[in-house]
Amino acid sequence: MRDSGKAALMSGTTKVRAGRGVARGRGDNGGWRQAACPPRPLAGAWRRACRSVMHSGSGITLDVPGPAGPSRGRAMRVFAPMLFLAITAVAVAQYSTGRGLIPVAWLAVGPLLASLVLPPRITAVLAGWALLLGLGLLGGQPGPAGMLATHLSVLVLLAAFAVVNSALRTAAQRRLSQVRAVARVAQSAVLREVPATVTAARLASRYVSAAAEARVGGDLLEVVPDADHPRWLIGDTRGKGLPAVRLASVAMTSFRDACAQPGLSLPEIARVVDRSVTRAAGQEDFVTAVFAELDPRGWLQLVICGHPPPLRLTADGDLRALIPRAYATPLGLHPDIQPSTFSVNTGDRLVFYTDGLLEARDRAGRYFRLEDCLPTLRHPDLQAATDGLLARLLAHTGRKLDDDVALLLLEATAPPARLSAILPRTSRTNDGQMVKA
Repeated sequence: MRDSGKAALMSGTTKVRAGRGVARGRGDNGGWRQAACPPRPLAGAWRRACRSVMHSGSGITLDVPGPAGPSRGRAMRVFAPMLFLAITAVAVAQYSTGRGLIPVAWLAVGPLLASLVLPPRITAVLAGWALLLGLGLLGGQPGPAGMLATHLSVLVLLAAFAVVNSALRTAAQRRLSQVRAVARVAQSAVLREVPATVTAARLASRYVSAAAEARVGGDLLEVVPDADHPRWLIGDTRGKGLPAVRLASVAMTSFRDACAQPGLSLPEIARVVDRSVTRAAGQEDFVTAVFAELDPRGWLQLVICGHPPPLRLTADGDLRALIPRAYATPLGLHPDIQPSTFSVNTGDRLVFYTDGLLEARDRAGRYFRLEDCLPTLRHPDLQAATDGLLARLLAHTGRKLDDDVALLLLEATAPPARLSAILPRTSRTNDGQMVKA
């Protein structure tokens, strides 16, 4: 099963997008293709409204789409009196006109509406008020006793249903709040805080979950701020739910442990993580990933395993993908790991992301284009640039995401003078590797 999955990935269809040199992989005609990254099925119809992006000085800001309804206190102060007055108005109108018995059942509309937003106690008060008004109206109406009892029974049943519905909704919201509280604890264990600065770079990160019930998903983002050569990992696991979160946790934990071992190069770290993912993954599971290491003297080493390559925005406004020397299959599928090295100048910005960003579509089916966000990416404030990019993404998708999005924006800065004095001189060979001069 694993070998067949690998063969299917390596023979995947080419996905090319034009514009400013941003593409997805290397095809036979020299274009770009994202190797070993199969298309993801849409996760379904998620909630349309999203909570606004929260600002943070450092670390991963987690944004969760969800309903943006009125607060409970505001609903009780505004909505409850409005329904009370509406029920009373219907009863007064019925009493004034004295027309038939059918409008009596309409008194239950108020409690039914209250059950959607108000707590059971307030809903019960409105239901009791509607019943009292209904009894008063029916008491003054002529007609057979059986017909009066039928209309009263309908009113009682609808009012009781409203109270039960409110109680069930409140219990479900309480359970969801408990799940979110547990998820926040899981977030602190899985997604560690990303520093705002590392040696020779500034960082800004965001993690957006597509599901309102989830705080973390299958995307992974980990930064190890080593004093000499900071390293980071960004990737995406196949699948959804708890298995994807578990596999992402395995990959990030293995990455942290490997970075703590002295003397390991970036390719060796990638191989350690691959072995951990292979042991933990199922027959059809894998993890796409980008491993990165920044040399303060202006070099960036990458190991790309089936993941979209990062983009570099230069000081003159040119946005290009960092094309690796070779593509490898995702972690867990026995990748042939080969590093690639790129030069990075002070002021350059690097955009690392998961495929939830590139595969986001609007209602017309058009993909989100990072090359259209150059003014946002150039914002002097790195945190504001990251928030602005997510705001444009949500606007493009109609505030509905089909996949989680992890984003890391890095700006290269000059290394400290004391560190520049002790770092070895480096140069790049013809094959793009970094060597000591």
